[in-house]
Amino acid sequence: MKIGFLITGRLKSTRLPKKLLLEIKGKSILSHMLDRLKLAKKVDEIIVCTSTENQDIPLGKLAKENNVKCFFGSPDDVLSRLLGAANKFNLDYILNITADCPFVDPFYADKIVEEYLKTDADLIRQFDLPHGAFSYGIKVEALKKVVAIKDSTDTEVWGRYFTDTGLFNVIDLDVLNEKHKKPGLRMTLDYPEDFAFFKAIFEELYDEGKVFTLTQILELLEEKPEIIKLNARVGSKFKKRYIAQSEPMLKKTNKIETVLIIGTGSIGQRHIKNLKKKGINNIIALRSKKGHFKKLPIDFHLVEVDSWEEAIKFKPDIAIISNPSSYHIESAIKICGYVKGIFIEKPLSNSSDSCQQLIEILNEKKVVSFVGHNMMFHPIIENIINFHDSNDVGSIINIQCQAGQWLPDWHPYEDYKNAYYARKDLGGGVSLTLIHEIHLALELAGLPISVYGEISEYDELDVDVDVWSDLMIKHNTGAVSQIHLDYVQQPSHRSGLITFEKGWVSYDFRKMELIGQIMGGDIFKIWSNLDHDFNEAYEDQLDKFMCFVEEGRLKHRYDASSAIESIRVVEALFESNSSHKRVNIARNERFSF
Repeated sequence: MKIGFLITGRLKSTRLPKKLLLEIKGKSILSHMLDRLKLAKKVDEIIVCTSTENQDIPLGKLAKENNVKCFFGSPDDVLSRLLGAANKFNLDYILNITADCPFVDPFYADKIVEEYLKTDADLIRQFDLPHGAFSYGIKVEALKKVVAIKDSTDTEVWGRYFTDTGLFNVIDLDVLNEKHKKPGLRMTLDYPEDFAFFKAIFEELYDEGKVFTLTQILELLEEKPEIIKLNARVGSKFKKRYIAQSEPMLKKTNKIETVLIIGTGSIGQRHIKNLKKKGINNIIALRSKKGHFKKLPIDFHLVEVDSWEEAIKFKPDIAIISNPSSYHIESAIKICGYVKGIFIEKPLSNSSDSCQQLIEILNEKKVVSFVGHNMMFHPIIENIINFHDSNDVGSIINIQCQAGQWLPDWHPYEDYKNAYYARKDLGGGVSLTLIHEIHLALELAGLPISVYGEISEYDELDVDVDVWSDLMIKHNTGAVSQIHLDYVQQPSHRSGLITFEKGWVSYDFRKMELIGQIMGGDIFKIWSNLDHDFNEAYEDQLDKFMCFVEEGRLKHRYDASSAIESIRVVEALFESNSSHKRVNIARNERFSF
């Protein structure tokens, strides 16, 4: 078996022009990196992989000066460039990192090779290490498969082509040295501030003819934290750019023609109308006919069945599950082997216990999942994200939000006491029914590490579920969210305040308005539209789901596994209410694509 370390890099950077040629201590950034990689014991070839553009010719010359190989390939398609180099040099396995990571660790590169020989994994990562210290291990046969299914020639950030398809065996390699576990530390050269960061470290540790270790770097940063501050400000910029570039584009191989609707209440009927707007008319409705809508509108023109056996005979391409929450997992498992994709209304379930079983079955059957937190597709939320991404306001430090609805007026066509949202056996209660706020907090501020809260009932409503709840979430980012939900507000409301390090935004769904302020500036209106049609969010999420099904995207930010965290928060809320104590939620932190 022949193993090569492929270093991908170009000289096109506009943020820091020709950054790979910048010199520290009389040597280029790339040369320092090559010195480090030459210490790897399990690598047969070191190859600089650059583009065929004339501007990148100097990288070929630099490779030659350092006695390593060079490959000139596609300017933008990094995956094809890697495969081209692997083919030219007859490699069976490759290690990869970008050329702007001069502190890549050769010891851990060797560890990846050792792990591959034991596991035969398609992709091996080490995200517990500082970003820029770890390498990626890629099986060449797996790389060939990715190149065959991708539908883009821009693959500078390519990891999710492996992780979001469910077609590959991906391993996160454990880092045994606890001192090396610094997943939040970024050591890559992207901005002038990063160059200052690297210069400061070289000034302290460089000794000509020697390569200092990762341990020495981290000990220095612990001793002199002021060095970290040199490029701390640009960390958020890097992350935003990184995430924006990481969305994979896959070839569409699945055609959606037939849809099964499980649960035809108000939300199920909304999905039916939206499907028809998109030109999908072959719709099957699996109904118990025990609900409030005994007869569906005639103009729906769909087929009604009352058994799973009948539904399966129609060979649906996708299923939409919009029955009561307590039935979601059971329904999804029953249909999982017969469809390409399953859309599940929020919440995923009323309990996290059975969710893992569903996820295992989804992975086994290669079925795309999608949980309908439709509020994430509303312009207010999209503009909150854009505000953060487009302005230097720092990280979120606090979220305060509230949502309330007078329960008897919610669905005037039914007796609220018999509705799913007011019955514990059907997965009701305000904390689960209005889980949007909890999910939003996790999306914006990060994963939960602890929850403290209280819930209350309300005799006047005469229901057996939580009628209002108040909770505080501590996030892995250090942010705190304070959330209030209730069934007693007249009129209904949904609003919130999000505070950043250097600014804030305030939203109100009744006013259809988002305002904000950047530190030192004036308050301004970010978005406002009283005429906005809320159904557009439902249409947009349906479009996204169908696109993922067509591409075969098994893993993404809206899949079933992503929805478990908000359910765990609700469970922690109930536990906290009983114990009157803060409830911790165990985390396994990793840097992600």
